[in-house]
Parts: sequence; C-alpha cells; structure tokens
Amino acid sequence: MSDVSKGRPTEGQGTCTPAETRWTLVGLVAIYAVAWVGRFLYVLHLRKSPLSDHPMLDELYHVEWAQALAGGDWIGGEVFFRAPLYPYTLGLFYKIFGGSLFAARTAQVFYGALLPVALYFLGRRVFGKKIAIVSAAVAAVYPFFIYFTNELLIVTLIVLLDTVLLLAVLRADETPSWGRWLVAGLVAGASAIARPSVLIFIPFLLVWIWLGAAKDFRRTTDPCHRVRIARTNTAFGTAVLRFGIVLLGMALLIAPVTARNYIIGKDFVPIASQGGVNFFIGNNEESDGASAVVPELGESWRNEDAARIAEFGRGCALKPSEISDYWYERGRRFITTQPGRAAKLFLKKFVYFWDSFELANNKDVYHFGKMSWVFRITSWLHFGLVGPLGLLGMWMFGRRRRVPTLLSIFVISYMVGVVLFFVNARFRLPVIPMLILFAVAAAFWIVERVKRRDVKALVWPLVALVTLGLFVNYDFYETHRGEHPQTYFTIGLAKASQGKYEEAIEEYERAIELSPGFARAYNNMGLALERLGREEEAIEAYETALKKDPELASAANNIGIHHWAKGDHETAARWFALAVEIDPYMAMAHYNLGGMLVQSAQWDLAEAHFKSAVIADRQFEEAWNALGLLFEETDRPAEAIAAYTRAVMAAPTFSEARNNLGIVLAKTGQYDEALRELEMARQCAPDDPKIQANIRQVRELMRRSGSSRSESPGRAPTEQDSSPPGP
Repeated sequence: MSDVSKGRPTEGQGTCTPAETRWTLVGLVAIYAVAWVGRFLYVLHLRKSPLSDHPMLDELYHVEWAQALAGGDWIGGEVFFRAPLYPYTLGLFYKIFGGSLFAARTAQVFYGALLPVALYFLGRRVFGKKIAIVSAAVAAVYPFFIYFTNELLIVTLIVLLDTVLLLAVLRADETPSWGRWLVAGLVAGASAIARPSVLIFIPFLLVWIWLGAAKDFRRTTDPCHRVRIARTNTAFGTAVLRFGIVLLGMALLIAPVTARNYIIGKDFVPIASQGGVNFFIGNNEESDGASAVVPELGESWRNEDAARIAEFGRGCALKPSEISDYWYERGRRFITTQPGRAAKLFLKKFVYFWDSFELANNKDVYHFGKMSWVFRITSWLHFGLVGPLGLLGMWMFGRRRRVPTLLSIFVISYMVGVVLFFVNARFRLPVIPMLILFAVAAAFWIVERVKRRDVKALVWPLVALVTLGLFVNYDFYETHRGEHPQTYFTIGLAKASQGKYEEAIEEYERAIELSPGFARAYNNMGLALERLGREEEAIEAYETALKKDPELASAANNIGIHHWAKGDHETAARWFALAVEIDPYMAMAHYNLGGMLVQSAQWDLAEAHFKSAVIADRQFEEAWNALGLLFEETDRPAEAIAAYTRAVMAAPTFSEARNNLGIVLAKTGQYDEALRELEMARQCAPDDPKIQANIRQVRELMRRSGSSRSESPGRAPTEQDSSPPGP
C-alpha cells in the first residue's frame, strides 16, 4: 500500500539534496509569480467596475474605518463592533498610499499570493512534496481566491492566517519547542482578532495536542530537554503546558484589544460585539440562512440600528456586550421555541456550506468576477470539483493518521462555526486550502489505482465520489440562478453616489426587471429622478415603492420631503408622520417631522421628535443642532450647550453647530470657550462672514464685560428656515 493511502507523506521530511532544494525554490517562486500575476491582472481589470472607487456596504464600512485611522484616530471612541485587524491593516495601507484604493488592493495581491506558498509547506508536512506542489499550483489559480483579492474585506487575510496557523501548529508538533508553540499561539491570536470564527477550533486543538503529547512523551526521557521541547513529567501535563503556551500567544494579541475595549467602553468585550446580531441573522423565523438581513431593518442596517432595537427591547441604555447578548438571546429563543423550524434551517445552512454555488453576501461573485478574463478562464476550477474530491480525501486520509486529522478537525469545526450563524462564499473560503490538499491527495490516489488497474480498490471510493459530486452540485434550494437584482441595485447606488443619475436609473430598472417587487429599487430610482428634475416621475416611483412594500418608511419620508420643497407643509407633515408610524426608529423621519412642528411653534412635539431622532442615531449631528436651536428658542441655554456639544462631537467639522455653540456660550458669559468654538468654526468654514462677524463681537464683549445681551453675536440661520436634508 502506498504512503498516500495510509495518509502519510509520500516523500517524508528527510533531508533534501542541494539540487532538490534549488528546484523546490524555483517551483515556489514560479507559483508565487503565477499567483501574483493572476491576482494583479484581476485587480487591474476590475478597475472598470463601477464599485472600484466607490465601494459599498461592508467594503465601505472598512474604507470609512480605514480613513479615520489614517486620519490619526488609531484608538477610536467606541467598543469594536467588528474585529479590528483587517480595518487597521487597510488603514495602514491607506496612510502609506495616500488613500489609493487601487494601491490597497495591490498590497493585498502581495500577501494574497503567499497563500499557495504557505499551502505548499503545509501540504508537504501532511502528504509530501508532490501533492504539496500540485495543491499550491491549484491555489495559485483558484478563481475565488483571485476574486476576493480585489475585495476590501477580511477574506484574503483570514484565509492566509488560518493556513499559516495550521502550518505553525504542525511545525511546533514536529519540534515542540516553547518558541514554536508560542508562534502558533500568536498566529491563532492574529486570526481571532481578524475574525473570531477560529476560536471554535481552539478546544479541538487541545485534544489534538494531547494525543500528540503522549507520542512525544515516549520520544525521550532526558530531563535536560524538558525546557527546550516544552514538556513535563506526564503526557497530560505536557499537553496542558503546550496548550497553555498557545493560549499565552493568543492572549498577547487579544488582550490589548480586550483592554482597549474596556478602557473605551467600560465593557468586557474580548474582541468585537458583532456576534450576537450575526447569530440572530442566521437564526430567526425569517432567516434564509445566507442573507445578512435583520427582520426589523432589512439589508441596509448599521450597528447603531442593532443597538437602538436592543435598547428599545430592554427599555434602557445598554453596553455593547449587553446589546450582543440581547441578539444572542433572541436567536436562542427561536431555536428553543421552534426546534423544528430551527432544525430545517440548520440543515439548509449545512447544505449551503457544501453547495458548489458561491452564495453572494453583498455582491454577486460571478457578475463581477466575469469582468476579468483571468476569472473566466479559471472558473472551471470551482467548489463543484474541489468539494467532492476534498470530502473524499477527508474520508480516506483525514481520519486515519493524526497529522491529516488536524486538517479535518479544522474543516469540520470551522463549518460548525459558520452553520451556527449564516453561510456565504466569503465565510466558507478559509476551509478551501485544506479541501484542496485533500482533493489533490484523493486525485493522486485514484490515478495511482488506475495505473495499477486495481479496480476492486476503486469501487467504493468512486461510488462515494459520485455521491458526493451529486450532493455538492445539486441545486437543492434553487440558488444556482442567473443574475441577482441586488447586484444591479448596488451598482445603481454606486452610480448615484457619483452623480451619474441616468446610469443609476438604468441599473435600478434592470433590478426591477429581475424582481418586479423590488421596492427599494423603485424608491432609489425616485431619488435619482428627483435629482434630474423629473419630479412627477419621482413621486410615481416613491408611490410604487410604497405599494410594493407598505412598510418602506423611507419612501413615505421621501414623498414628504418632496411636498416640503414645494411649500405644502401640511401634506409633508402627514407623510413624515406616516414614515414615523411605519418605522418608529427612522431618525430622518423624526427629524423632518420635528422641523415641520417647529414651524408651527409646537415646541413640545418638535422636541419629542428631535429627541427620538438622536436616540435612533446618536451621531445625527443635524438633529442635535436642531435640538440646540429649539432649546435656545425656549430659553434653555444649558440644554442648548449640551445639544450643540453633542453635534460637534458627532461631526467636528460641522461649522454651523460650532458657530451656534459659540453664540450660546457667549450669551451665558463664557467668552473664552465661545471664542475657541468660533475660531474652530472659522477653520471649518473660512469664508463664512457670519462666523467672522461673531468672532469680532465676542472679542469686543471680552473687552467690555458689562455688555448688554443685545450686543451678543448674531444667529446662524435656524433649522426651521432651511429645507430638510433629504433621505
């Protein structure tokens, strides 16, 4: 029986000759070059994508975070909602390359092309050189590794980190020194602060280490080697020691993140607080197991939205960990109260995980991938091939010997972690390198048996392969469909953000053709039509959106804004009230309705709606400013100062709020503070004559401390004199 059939390396780990070493090095350089060129060409081709310089959704979240970091805000002011390693990496690229997204993507090409190299060294330890070099070549051209290199997402980094983690563990197991086990822990810690999903693998790693410690304990009894090889007097103690070193390495990277979160938010959040809402997304009555949809919020939700719903549900302000607990509790409640539906949903997610089709999360992988011939010519190499062969390889090799078992444990534990939440292409990708190794090993085994004409040995593996192939490639839930309406909707958003409203309308129309009930596409088409001055068509689009989805509060809000601009305030107020009724959490609708009520001097009601707006969105600077103006109008200067302060905290360059804050500070005799705010307002708006006049008046007041109130600075235009800010 061959070495492969026993799950052991075909060529072992013996000493290589100089010639073998040179050829191995040449091969790895060639594979890295192929991987680099393919990824770089793909990134170059995707510059024509409408989302290249205008990222949306999760990419936009990361870019905005990176911009803040590059601007000097390296600590931040809130507990991390998402794991921070990738945004900080992107922020570093953003800083180095002057904000070039193309340069940041190119930087991802350099480290993304290292994956095949890392996979070679991992595969060599598991299956030998031949399988390792073929696996590395497959990883170099695997189209979905290439695709995600262009995405400003964690995927490329986390796939590399998890592969290096398994390599580091095997290196430490071969030569179990303190240093090597510490390196394994450091890599595990880096993976955890990139995406905490890897943490589910760590307890299984302890068992694997324990099994290896017993073997290693028999290797030598020389006490002089105990420190060097990290061992104690017993196998169990040795396992605990080595696992403890791994945990120490992890703690060295995770602990600073935990400490930072506690210092910032006085809350124990080890890495990030996103877990709870993600768990609920994948475990609720309306979940489809793949879409990142919160039932109350739809697809376009923010972490602030998740926080306000949790606080409303609890009836009090919550810390980020408590918000996460709220969502975890709702997900667990669904599972325990509806076990039948939950079981069907888990089965669906299990099938999704092993499905050949790459499920989209934010963007349709196939639509954008096909913009490059690099993706098109490699697209034959997909999960429909790698999955069945990989599963066969796991069955043949991953259960027989301890080293391949580590890879099987990683695949299975990672799968469990994904299925517990929800499934899509980018969440599954970290297991693909391991499946490639198993797939190539299985293919080698089959070829060897064919050469030997060993038909008897081939029967059951081929039956299993055909069965697995049918399972992986069959469209159980009709997801293998063509174009997705969400793709064109997202492109429309990008076009609109660039001011290309005609093109945006075309994209929205394509989305509607694919999904006639796509209410948000009608709503956003109305926005684009309004920007083009086609107001009647815009109103028709908004009304159609409401007919398609009577719960779409933003459409009602947009109709209200249209009537406000026309001067029909009574009709506008009715539409704003409808928007608030539909969605009590919609900050903009509360803000607009508050503005209408101010005009009719209904101060109490206006105040209630402005407060609702800032409760729904704590960073809503215009609403804080409007609240400050209302407090001034009702002779409550202390509350006005507090509201303006919150406005400038939310938006430090908001010159109007700083000017208003300076005015009320001057009115209350706080001239030094007033002058400081007005000077900062002038820095934000150097050409504003009102701010300059106010600075002169405050300086005069500082010289004449007995000035009358009538000599106080002038007022910036009040909120009720301006139009609503729009949707």
